[in-house]
Amino acid sequence: MIEYLFLGLVFILPFQFALNIGDNIDLVITRVLVPAVFFLWLVRSLAQKKVRVANQAQTWLLLSFLFLSLVSLWGGLDWTKGVRKILYLFSIVPVYFVATDLARNEKFRAKTARIIWASGVLAAVTGLVQFALPFVLGLEATLKIWKKLAVFFLGSSFGKLVATNPSWLVNVSGETWMRAFGVFADPHIFSFFVSLCFFTGLGLLLRERNNFLKIMYLAGSLLMVLAIGFSFSRGAYLGAASGTLFFLVLLLKRKNVLGKVVIAGAVVLAAVLIIYQQAIFQRLVSAFNFKEGSNIERLQNWRQAADMIQDYPLFGVGLGNYSARVDPTAGERSSIYAHNLFLDIAAETGILNGIVFLALLAVGIWQGVAAGDFLGLGTASGFVYFFVHGIFDTPIWSPQVMVIFLILLALGLYTRKNEKVKLKSKI
Repeated sequence: MIEYLFLGLVFILPFQFALNIGDNIDLVITRVLVPAVFFLWLVRSLAQKKVRVANQAQTWLLLSFLFLSLVSLWGGLDWTKGVRKILYLFSIVPVYFVATDLARNEKFRAKTARIIWASGVLAAVTGLVQFALPFVLGLEATLKIWKKLAVFFLGSSFGKLVATNPSWLVNVSGETWMRAFGVFADPHIFSFFVSLCFFTGLGLLLRERNNFLKIMYLAGSLLMVLAIGFSFSRGAYLGAASGTLFFLVLLLKRKNVLGKVVIAGAVVLAAVLIIYQQAIFQRLVSAFNFKEGSNIERLQNWRQAADMIQDYPLFGVGLGNYSARVDPTAGERSSIYAHNLFLDIAAETGILNGIVFLALLAVGIWQGVAAGDFLGLGTASGFVYFFVHGIFDTPIWSPQVMVIFLILLALGLYTRKNEKVKLKSKI
């Protein structure tokens, strides 16, 4: 039962909806389902007198990240501003412990990877339909539809705030287009989610022997590539390029599959370039134009974060205090942040915690490479993507992205070369 609930949770991630439980309080269903699954898993484990916790580097680094985030409330400027974020972390992180236990079964690991891929395809299809809809209904009509959907999927308070976000739109050769972002908060978070699923799918594609399933994985991967392209997220472009290059370079040792991978990659790339090649190319090139407005603003954000880290190196300004430090009049749901995952973490919770999270990513990449199989390589490439795109955006406050990230970390514990992971059983 728990296994099916867990897989169901992963499958519906692209369509999570929110409960409005009070003024300015939106509770997405993922933050209810994760604790519920964790509670059921804990009850079953206690009944079996075996609560298994993986005694691995990922586990200790994750616990350290939680601990230092909690400590930052004490050492920061105003602990009340961080309550929302710390409750969020404690409602999402438990999925890692459930995943590390359930993933001991090799068949379940394969099922989880397939569900992650399917979840990414669903998100991609939604994003592609959304991107195409304005060409049929018109931009204004599509915006009205998506503003209503945002209130349902993101919550009354947050949905209305997000609906005013100009990042939904992009200017292409003087025309305003709607970007692909599904029912996520913005195109960048959408790209994080789809890309992690995409690289998992690459691993599934290469390890699959059934030709029909290979075609299915390839088709799904193509849809995800197109969705990432039409998100017009420059950070996603750089991350996807880095992750793909990482994937291909490490496949050089596997000559029997390299040719197929290169051909498949070339077909996908050609499809993206043929369709609106100028729009995507110009968008990517603009990432290196330091006179462009959004780039100037991002550099300013990085300088602000660096100054903050210099002033508060040990505990940061405190979880949730970044926006108030920049602008004392900013509200709790302010969109002010460093636009850099590692600077954000270090500025709010201290340099040490920034290093801890960076180490968590590094361990995930290393274990994926050390796995010696295609799925591990796909996971590692996804983490490379996460690192590169994380230089430009902060995805950890998205429940969907964080759940996928933590599950992939858990799957990485079990490899062909290390099937037996040390598990501490406590009662």
